[in-house]
Amino acid sequence: MKKTIILALVCASILSFGCASLRQTPEEKARIAEQVQENLDNRTFAIDITQVNPQKGSPRHVTNYSVRVNGDILDSNLPYFGSAWSLPYGGGKGLHFEAPITDYIETFPKPDRRQILLSTDNGEDVLVYSITVFTDGSATVIVRSRNRDQISYYGNIVTE
Repeated sequence: MKKTIILALVCASILSFGCASLRQTPEEKARIAEQVQENLDNRTFAIDITQVNPQKGSPRHVTNYSVRVNGDILDSNLPYFGSAWSLPYGGGKGLHFEAPITDYIETFPKPDRRQILLSTDNGEDVLVYSITVFTDGSATVIVRSRNRDQISYYGNIVTE
């Protein structure tokens, strides 16, 4: 019994020290917010995806996936889980492609976020990416397609 209590106290203290290191100072928060705004203003930003939320099924944690905007080019490297209606043999490009952005609309629905709506044609499908970026660097991406179920992603803006 004593060993269990001691082990629980040791685990709690390790967790509390680990959580304390994750807290950001106001200066760090301001630096991140400034860099996020600068990247969005220049239309050169990348979002590292950490979670996929398919329309049907449960959310999944993922690594090594991203969405990048570099001027008028969209580089999409996203996994897809869901139903598709009309695809080339073998599944086609899916959400792994680089293509020019045809429309780019940016709004500011609230002071702590920016909403970006962009569309592109990857040669197989017309896709609309709805990207919401928060000042803390977190982001959501919703992808709509003519030939696939809608899917959403969660991640963070890449900052230096």
